[in-house]
Amino acid sequence: MKKFLPILLILSLGISMTGCGKTDNVSNQGGTPETKKATEAAQSTETGGVVDLKMWVHVTDETDEGKVYAERVAAFNEAHDNINVSVEFIPRAGGGSGYEDKINTAVTTNQLPDIITLDGPNAAAYVDSGIIAPIGDYISKESLDDYLPSIIEQGTVNGQLYGLGAMESTVGLYYNEDILNKYGIKPGSMDNIWTWDDLLAAGEKITKGENYPALEVQFNWTGEWKIYAFAPFVWSNGGNVISEDGLTAAGIFNSQENAEALGFIKKLVDGGIATATPEENSFHLGKSAFMLNGPWAMPDLEKNYPDIKWAVMPYPVSSKTKELHVPTGSWQFAATSQSKHVAEAAQVVEWMTNTESVVAMTNAIGMPPARKSAVEFLPAYQEGARKVMLDQLAQGGHARPVSPIYPVVSRNFEEAIDAVIYGEDPQTVLNQKVQVIEREAKRKK
Repeated sequence: MKKFLPILLILSLGISMTGCGKTDNVSNQGGTPETKKATEAAQSTETGGVVDLKMWVHVTDETDEGKVYAERVAAFNEAHDNINVSVEFIPRAGGGSGYEDKINTAVTTNQLPDIITLDGPNAAAYVDSGIIAPIGDYISKESLDDYLPSIIEQGTVNGQLYGLGAMESTVGLYYNEDILNKYGIKPGSMDNIWTWDDLLAAGEKITKGENYPALEVQFNWTGEWKIYAFAPFVWSNGGNVISEDGLTAAGIFNSQENAEALGFIKKLVDGGIATATPEENSFHLGKSAFMLNGPWAMPDLEKNYPDIKWAVMPYPVSSKTKELHVPTGSWQFAATSQSKHVAEAAQVVEWMTNTESVVAMTNAIGMPPARKSAVEFLPAYQEGARKVMLDQLAQGGHARPVSPIYPVVSRNFEEAIDAVIYGEDPQTVLNQKVQVIEREAKRKK
């Protein structure tokens, strides 16, 4: 999750696919016999009583994540005589290109594999474009109950389950224990979660005393980070980003609650507590007392900054509502609508996200486990900072908006945050951005 990049799902935006370039092993040959033959070869086949399925994943087989995928596919094939899965590794490039480009091209040439990975927030766009198929009927209730609620939420569109993930993600408020002790500040906890006022007061005190921004917020990260990290401020204040059906923004995106939430973020910058141009790794270097960041920051801190005494407290909540809302969402598996064997593909989706797969993924890349049963096998998530991350997910996990125009929503949210931290009025900015979202929504209505 570290450097968030929005998926530019061409079909979801209603843009013509004509100009898409070819990618490896995918060709656009029109309605010729060769196309039909290629399509049949690309889809699943059944030979000798064995169902052959194809799966695409968004990373290389050289990454830790890719190695887990390869190992779990091999284990599935060994455990099943009637299904054989082959996996193709297609890494994402800048802006999400590469992997998404190949999916978009495969949609038009009818060459989608049986199973794909997709970023959680884009499930609605994939459903709207007819790329993925519902799988809820093929997963037992007992199994579904074992996933974190946020995993089910991000994979559900229009009341139907389309995807399941093996890992979760979230953001916590890291703090430097020595700096807080120096100023006599008691950190928050799951039993006593800090409000925005608590963070503001502590930030002001430390910023003034240290003559340095107390809070590192990664305002310089681009793409998906902005809506991922800061939508929880909106939700905690009683606001929302878009309507439940994902197609109405007026009066929601630009609500007073949202303006107040962005106003708090502006206060942090105006007061010098945070900066729009932060020094890289200011928390890691012992300069900033606080940092908003995800669990991916923990291995780096533990390995490379052993002298920093740090811990994590839950995400700060609105002083008005005191409701905990925390970021969630990561990559998930789904069966495609072009698969001839959706039931078997769903079986693979469940396998790739079962307890053993979740444990393997968490051990490999450190992200929070997607299944409750996995915690028993993960001592690191039974105490300390990682447990706080998991506890806040269980209590306040909130998936990003389910919307067929999600990429447009995300981009305009990001632009609104950028405008506010550089001095513009929150309500004015939101009123401007909501018009852009509404224009796109009208094309889908």
